[in-house]
Amino acid sequence: MALLLAKGEDFASWRGVEEFAVAYREAAVRLATRKHPEGIAQLLELMEDLIVAVDQENSAMQQELDRLVDALAHASEQGQLRSLLTGFYDRAYGHFARFGSPVALFSMSESFLKALAACCLRLARHQIEEPLPPVALLVMGPAGRREATRFCRVQLALVWDGEAPDPLMLQLGEELVAWLRVCGIALEETVTPLNPNWRGSLEQWQARLEVAAVKNDQRVLIELLRLSDRTVLVGEDGVDDRFAALCQTYLRRRNVVGNLVERCLTLSNGIGMMGSLKLSKSGPHRGGFSLLDHAFMPLAAAVDGLCLMYGVDLVGTPERLRGLVRIGKLDVDLAERTLHAWYCFSEHRLVLEQSALPGQDCRDILHLMPSALSAADSERLRLSLETVADLQRYLQVSFGAYT
Repeated sequence: MALLLAKGEDFASWRGVEEFAVAYREAAVRLATRKHPEGIAQLLELMEDLIVAVDQENSAMQQELDRLVDALAHASEQGQLRSLLTGFYDRAYGHFARFGSPVALFSMSESFLKALAACCLRLARHQIEEPLPPVALLVMGPAGRREATRFCRVQLALVWDGEAPDPLMLQLGEELVAWLRVCGIALEETVTPLNPNWRGSLEQWQARLEVAAVKNDQRVLIELLRLSDRTVLVGEDGVDDRFAALCQTYLRRRNVVGNLVERCLTLSNGIGMMGSLKLSKSGPHRGGFSLLDHAFMPLAAAVDGLCLMYGVDLVGTPERLRGLVRIGKLDVDLAERTLHAWYCFSEHRLVLEQSALPGQDCRDILHLMPSALSAADSERLRLSLETVADLQRYLQVSFGAYT
């Protein structure tokens, strides 16, 4: 059965221990029956001891990570917040080193980022005397695709419901950004509530999206299409749901999607004319392969485009691929190869980040040295990049029929 359609999680997720144990036990029985029928009991006992040990190790790590997330609900000191962030990511990367699951690290990181945003918003509110309207705080970029790590630059948008003086909401944005910086979060400086283009009431956001769509201003559309990758960090009184409806209405317009498709098709998939990898020819990363430019960007843009065209309002690349398959807008083979590619790129990314120093820019970290890859890893990377090229071609064909 295709991996995408398998019950439960996809192939590289950390499977539920109970399900894993049952499947593992059944496989052991079959193996033992064929080769060593007299040793079944001993073999099963040994395997179950190993399963229990792995289960306990995973549970202990998860409990410690959960404890750090829960501690944010009561945190209020600068040093405490920094310590929690450092401790969390040290343990999260330790979990990845042990279990090798990008999905697990991304999921834990999303939980931490949401709890941290709620904590910073609470602290920001405490420093403002005037009453504030209900708000939604959203994150875009890698974190918006539920792929947050210690090194991704966080992009934020602030939305609220009702009338509120702009100086008051700017103050909220200033306090919020200040607390996030105190924690050690790397922000995309031009994409925060400090920028008036990234804060506004629901009415202001609707006007902004309408004007951009009608005028077809390429520069503005490029910026607003960041919202195609968004995750709600904090949502109050349904503001986030109403904003999501606005995004779906305006970002699905043909001229808006066309902007994204056109830019996606110009992105390199990392393979040159002769089949070799496109490597940096100069600068500090000379001889390296940019995962950001040649892997993550074209893959994310292609998936974004397909989801906007077909109204798949889901978050996260694996979830979006499954959504496209379910409605028959992406065949299982291409979806599964794309999922394999996403895992390949994500695993390389997290391995590179493991050895990076806190504070480094993600754009300086995500460079693979092909000479350091094994033959098997090189071939896996090449096949993954070819899949991205196939996905870009499929996007182009699909957009031709989009109305």
